[in-house]
Amino acid sequence: MLDILAGNPISALTILSLLERVAGIIDNVQSCQQRMEERQLELENNIKTIQGDVLKLAKDHSDTSGTVEKLLQKTRKVSANVKEVRTRVEKQNVRVKKVETTQDELLTRNKFRVVIYQMLTDEL
Repeated sequence: MLDILAGNPISALTILSLLERVAGIIDNVQSCQQRMEERQLELENNIKTIQGDVLKLAKDHSDTSGTVEKLLQKTRKVSANVKEVRTRVEKQNVRVKKVETTQDELLTRNKFRVVIYQMLTDEL
């Protein structure tokens, strides 16, 4: 056998050594490729899990949003009812004050009549 570049003969041991090195490099590349494939499968599984979690989170968010919207509607209704009740109570307070004033006036008139009646009865 001849060395192509220098024209020197190449021994079988040198060729065998080179072939073993090439085989080692190929084995190393195949090993790295297999680890990369395993890692890629692991990443794909992790991504699928994350996608599932994101979908669940989106659904939960949607459910929560619906619940919050219902609560806001109920709060608005309660607020409107509270305003209505407050208005009625204020009107009733005005009416009660009028009744109290009228009652005070009536009591004052009756006391005056009682005083006049007492004076009249005392004089007799």
